[in-house]
Order: sequence, then structure tokens, then C-alpha cells
Amino acid sequence: MILPLVAALLASQPNDIPPPEPEETERRKQTVITASRTERTLEDVVVATEIITRKQIQAIGARDLGQLLQQHPGVELVHTFRGTGLRLQGLDPEYVLVLVDGERVSGRVGTTLDLGRFSLRDVERVEIVKGPAAALYGADAIGGVVNLITRRVQRPLEASARGTFGTLLEGDVRAHAGTKQGPFEVRVGGGYRTRNPYDWEPTDAATSGAGLRRLDGDVALSYSPDATSRLWLRSQYNRRDEDAVDLNPSGAVLDRRQRQEQFDVSLGGRKQLPSETSLLVRGHFGLFRDQLLQDQRGSRALDDYSQNITRLYEGVFQADHRLGHHALTGGVELLGERLSSMRLEESPVGRLRGGAFVQDEWDVALSSEDSGPKLKVAPGFRFDLDSQFGGAPSPRLALKLDPSPALTVRTSVGLGFRPPSFQELYLRFANQGIGYIVSGNRNLTAERSAAVNVGVDWRPPLDGWVLSASGFHTRLDNLINITAGGAPDPDNPVTFNYENVARAYTQGVELNGRFKLPVRSAYLDLGYMLLDAKDLTRDRPLEGRARHRVNAQLTTRYRPLDLEAVVRGSWVSGRPYFLGSDGGMANVLGFGEEQEVWAPSYFDLEASVTYKLRSGFEVFVTGYNLLNVGDQQFNPRPPRGVLGGVQWEY
Repeated sequence: MILPLVAALLASQPNDIPPPEPEETERRKQTVITASRTERTLEDVVVATEIITRKQIQAIGARDLGQLLQQHPGVELVHTFRGTGLRLQGLDPEYVLVLVDGERVSGRVGTTLDLGRFSLRDVERVEIVKGPAAALYGADAIGGVVNLITRRVQRPLEASARGTFGTLLEGDVRAHAGTKQGPFEVRVGGGYRTRNPYDWEPTDAATSGAGLRRLDGDVALSYSPDATSRLWLRSQYNRRDEDAVDLNPSGAVLDRRQRQEQFDVSLGGRKQLPSETSLLVRGHFGLFRDQLLQDQRGSRALDDYSQNITRLYEGVFQADHRLGHHALTGGVELLGERLSSMRLEESPVGRLRGGAFVQDEWDVALSSEDSGPKLKVAPGFRFDLDSQFGGAPSPRLALKLDPSPALTVRTSVGLGFRPPSFQELYLRFANQGIGYIVSGNRNLTAERSAAVNVGVDWRPPLDGWVLSASGFHTRLDNLINITAGGAPDPDNPVTFNYENVARAYTQGVELNGRFKLPVRSAYLDLGYMLLDAKDLTRDRPLEGRARHRVNAQLTTRYRPLDLEAVVRGSWVSGRPYFLGSDGGMANVLGFGEEQEVWAPSYFDLEASVTYKLRSGFEVFVTGYNLLNVGDQQFNPRPPRGVLGGVQWEY
């Protein structure tokens, strides 16, 4: 039903409507922050930045960050029982830094920060920077940074509400209201989402995906006495409940219930001084609690309850100064983490890390003419000192060359690091039934990386056309793996430890194009990624990575009726996995015979149509996973479904 409607929209576009402002010109004038930690227009940033605007978020109909990025070029999602993680440039979720308004988010479960925790209700845009970013952001920013920028109040009174209902009895209700009165801004919002469990293998008792209930709310206050000063206070809370059924290798059936709660509060201020200097001071506290209950059916032998509480303390001071052809950014950042857990050898545990960073964006004069070649050079350096593993330098050099107004070349090279997690340092987990113990290692040091990225953007003399190509290579050293301790024995359990023993690399090419079609207000976006990712220690491909990935998106608007349609599709090639003889975790712990299994390739398709009514109302319908691809083990995503709803905005 949805796809024929999109085809009809394309066929019925009138040719007598005046063209709007060129969208590519408007896009390049947008303000972004993530690439330089300060405001720049998209066309001026030295490091390439991708943007997903609020308008695009609403047109796609995504309910959380994972669904939004499902079809984004160059992005891979990792679906596990811990949630949905994010890969950039072939690097796992622990190497990708996710921020909200530039602030870190607490609560990784294992190595995964679940993207399902991020509602898009108050998000103005999502900024994506691929490649090394540790020179500005420090730990974990090896593969890149994803930054969610929340919306600000723009009018004396504004409000919106949105309701969705569909397959799996999924319901989503969200609303926000705000006011801007003189120097004051106030915004409040909240949402509730529910969905039933789903199952790709109905022949067994286990579910493929958990049922969920999510509740969230936030409040933001700001005070701007003049155009050069701003103070703000933001707080948010969300709770996510999941229920599922698991089946362990021995055949035991366990009912799993999990509750995750997150609370954040941040306070900050920015001041613009007369001498082309701006100052930023910000503090942030985050609290994350994860409770997991496993109840074995018909027995209490495997019943288990665990609780993890993570506290995050973050403080930042940053100064930006314009000096002739140089734009200087520098600052200091202090980060504290504290974890209380029943799974650790000792609890609570904590760490303190301080970092100092500086970057210079230098406009090199190559020509006195506005249309002549332009060059920007951006050296940057950061040094972090961690209470557990010591110091970590993170230099980066980035260049941006515009040989002509239609051509842009960018390149960057940098180092990065990832500190060992609390689990890798202090875990103490025993499986007496099988006969093994997994123990942390307090002598672990940070993983290290070296990366290079090169990209070219070409804007041909065709309205709305943009072509880009990029290549990347990242080398990872000192990787943390679990080392084998022998065969498990219930009578004499063996111990497995974490060690800095592995090396790997990821490299690849991305090709992207945006094309304005001959019919008015219709655009086609195409993307392709070739990935080569190898575990050098084991001399085999890195697990779960697709070598080829193709993305396509068609966007069209029929302005006389205020209809808009978006169709997104992706093709993902087969992915290698290395499983133990039981199909489970033997390969992770290093015992049992491994089998190389290839997950099949698949094609994913989704579509959304929105109809704008009068008085700020919109109705929409979204179909996701229209080809119903997925499976229990390698791709446990929700099956085919349809959602419909209404939105009102004042």
C-alpha cells in the first residue's frame, strides 16, 4: 500500500511550481558543533560531518536512535541481548562515543550502549563524525562520534504531540511544550512507549526480541540576559523495562526481566567576550541503574538477580579565540566514574581521568580571490591522565582543501585509545555447572589505535547533486581478549582472564551520492561501503562485519497536497561468525572447536508517508522491515510491521 503511493507521488509532480531555495546550499549553511567542539557551518568544518535534521527524523518516522540509523550509509547496527549497538568504519560499539549535547552518556552494558535508550522526542539534529576524534574527546572516540543535539525554544509559545500505534501492539505517545519570554526559555517534555515481544523461532520457548515499556521526561531552563551570555540547566529521566524468555545450552528455560533507569542533570554557561573570545563552563552528573532478574521455569537452580549502578561525573572548561587567520580551541575536562555491582571482585570501584586539549584551525591564504583555492589546517592534541593506567596522548592533524568552489578534499590522521572497562578489570563470574570462571585483570592497559581518513566531495553543476568518496584505515593494538585457561571441568573449574594480546585493523571505502531527480522535490541518495576488517592475532576476519553494504533513499514531496514520502533500503552481504561446537560462547572463552558460519545476506526495506492537514496536524503511516528479514541468531530484529499515527505542532 505504501510503495504504490510513493510511485503515484513521483508520477504526479507538477512542473509549474516555482522551485524552492536549493536544498544543498541550505544544507551547507547549517551550524554543526561535533567536529570542532565549537559552532561552525557545515561547509567550513575541517573534519567531515554528517547531519540528520529534525525534519528528516519526522519524515522517516523513527522512534529511537537505533531505528533512525538502521539505514544510514556507513553505519552498522549490532543487535544483542544487551541492546542495539553502533559500529562505525567496522569498529565495535565500545570504540564509538555517543554524546547528548556534547556530554557523555553513562550505562554501557558490557561494551554496548543501547541505542534504544535514546528517544528522539527532543532531538533537533544528529551529528555523525566518522574516524579518529580522540584529540578533542579523549577515550572511546576511535571509530567516531555521534552527538544528539537537543532542540531549543524558538517562539513565545510552542507545543507538539505525537501518537503512534501498530504491529506488535506497539504504542508511542510523546509531547513537549516550551515558552520563550524575554531572556528566559523553558521547555518540558515526556513520552511513553510499549511493544510486545517477538519471536523468529516459535518452535522453541525462547523469544527473539524482548517486550518493552519505556517512560521518559525532561525539563530544560535557560537564561540569556543579553546576546553574549547564556546559562542553562537541563535534567532528564528515563526508565526502560524489558521482558523476554531465554533458552540456555542445557535446555533450561529462563524468564528474563530487566529494568534500566537513567537520570542526568547538567548545568552550564557560555560567555562571548569583546575580544573574539568565548568561554564555556559545564558540569554534568549521570546515574544509571541496571537490574536483571532471571527466573528458571520449574526450578530455582539458575535463578539469578544482579544490580549495577554507574555514576558519572563530568566537568568541562573550554575557551575559543579568533586570532587573525587562526581559530583556537582549548580546554580541560575532568571525568569520574564509579560502579557498584554484584558481579565484581570488589564493589564499588572507580576511576578518575583528566584531559587537556587544544586545536588550531588555520586558514592558509592561497589566493586573494573568493573563488580561488582555500586551505585549512587543523592540528590538535589532547593528553589524558587516568588514575588506573596512566597517560594517553592523542594527536591529530586534519586538512581541508577547496581547489575550487565545487570540490573539497579532506584528510585526517590521528591516534586514539580505549581504557579497559570495569568489567575487564574487576569481573568475577563463575559458571559452576559447566566448570569455568571468568576473572578480570587489574594490570590491563589501554587499547591503542592509529587511523587515517581521506575524503573528496564534488558538487557538479547540476542543482541538488553531490558526489563523495572516502577511504579509511584504522590499526588497533593492545586489544583486550579473553585468554584460554584449558578445558572446563565442573569438578575443577578453570579460570579465564582478560589480557592485552590482540591486534586488528579495519579499512574500507565509502561512496555516496545525492541526486535531484527531474521531477520537482524528489531526491535520491545512494551509498556503498566496502569493508576489510581482520583479526591479525587469529589471522581471520573480524566477526559479524559485512564486506559490502549498499544504501538507497528516495524522498519526494507533492506540495499541492502537502504529501511527503520516504523510502529507505539497504543490502547487506554475508557476515562471518565463529561459533563453538554448541553454537554458543565457546569461541569467546577460547575452548571447544570453532566453526566458521556465514550469516546470509539480506535486503532491508522501509517506507513512510506523511500528509499535512490544517492547523498543524499531520497523519502518517510507516512500514518497516517490509521484506521480513531476520533470524533468531544473527539478525534478531523486529519482523515486518506497520505503524500509523497523528502529530500536532503549534
